[in-house]
Amino acid sequence: MGADQIGQTPASPLLQLCERAKVGDEAKALVSKGVSTKEFIALLVEKEMFKDALKLLAHLLPKREAVGWGCLCVKHVLAEQKVQPPEIQTAVERWVAAPSEENRWAAKHMADAEKPRTPSGFLAIGAFFAGPSIAPPHHPRPVPPPEKLTSVMVANAVLIAGIGKEPKKAKEKYAVFMQKGTNLLARMQQQATQR
Repeated sequence: MGADQIGQTPASPLLQLCERAKVGDEAKALVSKGVSTKEFIALLVEKEMFKDALKLLAHLLPKREAVGWGCLCVKHVLAEQKVQPPEIQTAVERWVAAPSEENRWAAKHMADAEKPRTPSGFLAIGAFFAGPSIAPPHHPRPVPPPEKLTSVMVANAVLIAGIGKEPKKAKEKYAVFMQKGTNLLARMQQQATQR
């Protein structure tokens, strides 16, 4: 979905987006004729249906921007905990800033070594799946990744980051994450209209 379509999605494509994002039935029931994506996301936030709102936003954003938004969310939590970003987080941010194949594969290799998965690890996998191929670099033919895997990994990263070490504060963190994401959407929409 292009940035110029954000806020103008009619109900049927919005329902398709909800299906792709695996939004819950309770949230899907709130989709009404003529409601825009922007209005629907605001309604989910108002009703504190953050899990659905976060998943929808991760699927709405283009891949690189989705990973970048995930990085902002994870950095917010790390800053609250007064913890330096781990090396894998820095690798993902490097890919967002310069989405080269070298940076994408570097993030993937760090994610492969990480056990158990952290929010930064999910973002690294999301960055890898944002590339043109998941086949090794010298493979004769590209193997495109499944289309929605980046969005799924970003949603997982953001949901886990919000719970973190303080599950009771998850809603508070999710509200901040949604604000960061909706601000990003607004900037993208503004840039699209200025073209």
